[in-house]
Amino acid sequence: MRPLVPLLLLVFLLLLLSGCGSLPLGLLGGGGPNVAANVQAGKENRQTAVGFEERIEAGRDVIQTDLEAGPVETLTVNNQDIPPWVLLVALIGWLLPTPTQMGQAIGRALMAPFRRNR
Repeated sequence: MRPLVPLLLLVFLLLLLSGCGSLPLGLLGGGGPNVAANVQAGKENRQTAVGFEERIEAGRDVIQTDLEAGPVETLTVNNQDIPPWVLLVALIGWLLPTPTQMGQAIGRALMAPFRRNR
């Protein structure tokens, strides 16, 4: 039992110091904030589906940009139906007592054998 204590302390320290970043060796995976910023820093940045650029010299640079895009034929939206189990979990969560009330009830149940009869 004695050699296990330093190992547990080491694992605890490792998890404590890992913070919000991803845990070492992929333990529990993921973690941490993910900021997916789509930043374009530059002189001439474009985000186009299909773009065509044409330069014409006329005393100073003139840029004409044409965008080729077709009509959208269909639009599919998924996940409109809520599964029944989600509604059941929401209803149970609404009916259950608060965590404080649960803790008080468990505490009373555990302390009941030690109380004096009045």
